[in-house]
Amino acid sequence: MLEFQLFRVKVYPSGQMRFDGPQKPSEILLETINLLPSAELWRGMIWHLGNICKLDEDGLYFRVGRTTKAKREVYRGGNFIDEEFEEAPYTHVVLDIPTEVCAIAKKPKLSPSPKGIANRLVDLFSRSEIARYCSANFEIDGLMDPEDLITHLSQAYVISKFSMTFSRPNPFDADADFVRPFSKLINEAEGEKGKAQIEGENLKPQLLENLARSAAATGNDAMARLQLDREQKPTTIHLDKNPVLVQHEDVTESEQKRNLLDKVRRVYKQVRGKIISG
Repeated sequence: MLEFQLFRVKVYPSGQMRFDGPQKPSEILLETINLLPSAELWRGMIWHLGNICKLDEDGLYFRVGRTTKAKREVYRGGNFIDEEFEEAPYTHVVLDIPTEVCAIAKKPKLSPSPKGIANRLVDLFSRSEIARYCSANFEIDGLMDPEDLITHLSQAYVISKFSMTFSRPNPFDADADFVRPFSKLINEAEGEKGKAQIEGENLKPQLLENLARSAAATGNDAMARLQLDREQKPTTIHLDKNPVLVQHEDVTESEQKRNLLDKVRRVYKQVRGKIISG
């Protein structure tokens, strides 16, 4: 059984983009992948993309991994010798291009967690020819399951504090109306991340639930300070403790890859919840 973690790849084209190159973030992302970027991200370790397979009009499967030189001890012709060979561990990735959502399979031989693999993947994107040609920046953030935080918000006796992080606006995102001005501010200030916090005697849970979903769907964080009943001491609940995971049996066959992509899309829609645009 394979375990995948969901991430949002964010593509930020520069204001100095060339008119003869890809213009939309999704176009930049697709062209970057199709060029199969590779780079030596650590001494002696070269990371690569490969095995690209188009699953449907908007979905891709590919592999990401690294090559290194290694030695193994063998016995040949009456002698023990050290034989050099190339080691190339890899893992599986599926991507929904319009939403920029990808699922990366866990592979301890590449990194203790999928987050480490995701960081190397975005490093490859950032060093690609397309990134330089379009002056585009790439980011990647793990998606978090908002349901635990939302359950606490809906059942709370008192909510006294709520905060969330936000990042630059991304064309696909359908953020809640309250989030858009903050994202615009970050963009105009040429920043990367920001944080907003509200406090009160008893904040309204419904609005906070929508904000929590917005944070979860865009790879940002949220936190609430609340009491579940009158006698309980206030407690803090964080969004970033629950990464979105998907289990899938195998991705050997094309149909299995497509089924995984469909599953990833369904899970992402559940994360977005009420902020899904029609």
